[in-house]
Amino acid sequence: MKPIRDHADHMQALARIEELISAPEGSPEADELEVLAILVEKYEEEHYPIPEAPVSEVLKLFMEENNLTPKDMAKYLGSASAVSKILNGSKDLTVNQIRILSNELKIPLTALVGGTSEESSVNWEAFPLVEMARRGLFGEKYLRAPFKTLAAEARELVTGLIGDARLDFAAARLRQGLRPGPASDPYAIKAWLVEVAKRAQDNLPAQPYKGLSRSDLSDLAHLSKKRNGIQLAIRHLADRGIPVVHVAHYKKSKIDGGVVVLDGGRPAIGLSLRYDRKDYFWFTFLHEAAHIVCGHVQDYLADDLLDPDDLEKVEREANELVEAVTIPAETFHSIIPDPTAATLESVIRLAQECDVDVSIVAGRVQYKANEYRKFSRLVGRGRVRAFFEAGQSPAD
Repeated sequence: MKPIRDHADHMQALARIEELISAPEGSPEADELEVLAILVEKYEEEHYPIPEAPVSEVLKLFMEENNLTPKDMAKYLGSASAVSKILNGSKDLTVNQIRILSNELKIPLTALVGGTSEESSVNWEAFPLVEMARRGLFGEKYLRAPFKTLAAEARELVTGLIGDARLDFAAARLRQGLRPGPASDPYAIKAWLVEVAKRAQDNLPAQPYKGLSRSDLSDLAHLSKKRNGIQLAIRHLADRGIPVVHVAHYKKSKIDGGVVVLDGGRPAIGLSLRYDRKDYFWFTFLHEAAHIVCGHVQDYLADDLLDPDDLEKVEREANELVEAVTIPAETFHSIIPDPTAATLESVIRLAQECDVDVSIVAGRVQYKANEYRKFSRLVGRGRVRAFFEAGQSPAD
């Protein structure tokens, strides 16, 4: 046992505390744990004695002590712009950024939340607590708990859930795959993201993450024409180490899909299946996979809402890629120059030409013609959601 003199000693002590946390009372290990806790507390009081200081000053001090540059901090805060704004005090840390700095750099939470407006700006009771509890996210104890009980413990319940989901916010950046509707509640969106991460963590493929290419995306699109295409497509991603989970949208949100990144940098796709149609499934599924192919999941923090211009840019890139691997614009217009005049024969011919399921073509024609009753029997209604809700591998 020795005093904690520097950051390396501090990290070593924290690691040892984790090893001893379950030591039986009265054992030598328990005594060691008690002494270590005192030493860590003393070190943190000396090196982070400023709970009332602005977070910008806390971070500047930490960077100076650990020889970190703003470029180094961008890895943890998402971008050079975010680092600049946080260090000059014009932007508060988000909840997820606080967790990153605490988990990855071992900066005490008290140094990050004390004296800032972030803690007071997060309304923990605004999360859809009752809905989250009914979904079993807080455990059996809270399954039928009333709002009053959940609200009293909201912060602990939500932050604990984020930890259980093992989201790796430092190594992975996701927001682009998420497409909230105009009336979406940001707290409902966050709850959905965390639930996707938790469900994915509980259903990890055996294979490690191997990346995803444009060729993979094209293969996925062509699988759509097979009788068990959905099942095969999900299996294809599992073989690449990417889980796909169904998480129903929350009442105050309108979400189609999203990508979260788990501990270790593994992306996972979440689908809400708000509409139980094959065309909707294929577009959303391929759209989220396209974000992985485009590398969008390495650019932004999961908790941050993108600026409108950024969101438009990444959504456009994903949409263009999906169009290219399903129904290229030139091919579409060569066979169906006027979507409002499309015929059953032309829809089938286009599906054959592009080697994709007819539901994808029918859905595209509906969208371009703005006539959603047209070819409604071809979009595969009622063919997707039941398989996910039953916990089975979906098949057509």
